[in-house]
Amino acid sequence: SDLIIRIGHQITNLEVLANLAEFADEFLSKSPTIQKNCLNQLIDQGLHLQQSKDDIVHFIDKVLQHSLDTSDTECVLDKCRQLDKELYVKLVCTTFAEQRYSEIGEMVKNLTALEDTTLTSLILAGLGAHLASTDLYIKMMEVAISEEIADKLVEQLKEAGFRAQACSLQLMALRIPGALRTMSSFKL
Repeated sequence: SDLIIRIGHQITNLEVLANLAEFADEFLSKSPTIQKNCLNQLIDQGLHLQQSKDDIVHFIDKVLQHSLDTSDTECVLDKCRQLDKELYVKLVCTTFAEQRYSEIGEMVKNLTALEDTTLTSLILAGLGAHLASTDLYIKMMEVAISEEIADKLVEQLKEAGFRAQACSLQLMALRIPGALRTMSSFKL
């Protein structure tokens, strides 16, 4: 275990670190406590690498699927929340940690900028309507259309009571001209 951790500290590539975690998972399978400790330390190492947030989330999600349980996932989520709010939001959405959805729904309202992939994750997790009354809403609509998930966001907006925004987005996704979108929004 110590050797694996020492090797992990020398690695600067998340893909290689993920392969090491997979090896550790198999190699240490006879000692579950040591195995979990080792995998958690490799996740910690991955959190501190200078990589994109998406790559870090993919790495963590991959390692969490090994022999780690819910308490390990909760611990990793807490570490991410302390390190970087957007990374935390992405990881909650990726791991479908639904018990934390209301927390991140409130958290994103206070963030001033989010990556497109974070907005996509929020929509796919069913949390897009939380941004309907924020400055990020326009960017989220653009992302929803470009990622072809506008229908999901439309449903979320309708469920949250944002019917005018939902209809407008639906028409935008269909490429209806702006003047007609505005007129149809008022017919609701």
